[in-house]
Amino acid sequence: MNIEDLEIYLPKYLSDEKQRELYSDLKDFPNNINKIFGSKYLATEELLQSDIVENIPYFNLPSTESKLTKVIIISNSCDIDPQNKRDLPPKVTYAPLISLSKFIDLLKSKKIVETRIEQIVNSIKKQEKTNIFFVPKSANLNEDYIVLFENMLSIDRDYFFENHKKSATFSNYGFYMFLLKLSIHFTRIQEKVDRE
Repeated sequence: MNIEDLEIYLPKYLSDEKQRELYSDLKDFPNNINKIFGSKYLATEELLQSDIVENIPYFNLPSTESKLTKVIIISNSCDIDPQNKRDLPPKVTYAPLISLSKFIDLLKSKKIVETRIEQIVNSIKKQEKTNIFFVPKSANLNEDYIVLFENMLSIDRDYFFENHKKSATFSNYGFYMFLLKLSIHFTRIQEKVDRE
């Protein structure tokens, strides 16, 4: 798929002007990666898919030790909306943000050569790694982060809402980039497996 093909997949709920702006931003990627953040919903209590929040517990099995960390919301916005009443208590699915510098340290500890590490980091920053979403430093994030899509957890929505502190929210462009990466990671139509 090339960038021109994306135009037909732009969200129809956006005005024509906002669709043109989003399309222009997508065409300019990766030169404009810092435009992924928005401010319209940052000061609100409303939580949206792809919002970055702090003070959320995370643990990595087999360890059961939990720590509070920054996370990105994977669940879609309507599923976590408190106004959306459910028969069973809903959960919020999220993934932790990992400091890019700590990820680089991990690569070094695995004895990966410096030139390969530079290639990996460059690829991450261009959003070329299908399992990793790059989140650049911003006014509310003091360093570059990554999200490993395979590191997800789910917890009770009420608990999540009681304890969170919103750090960042994405613009239309950032949200669309996030959805593209999430879709590619989880729904690869071209898996090349004949299931019949």
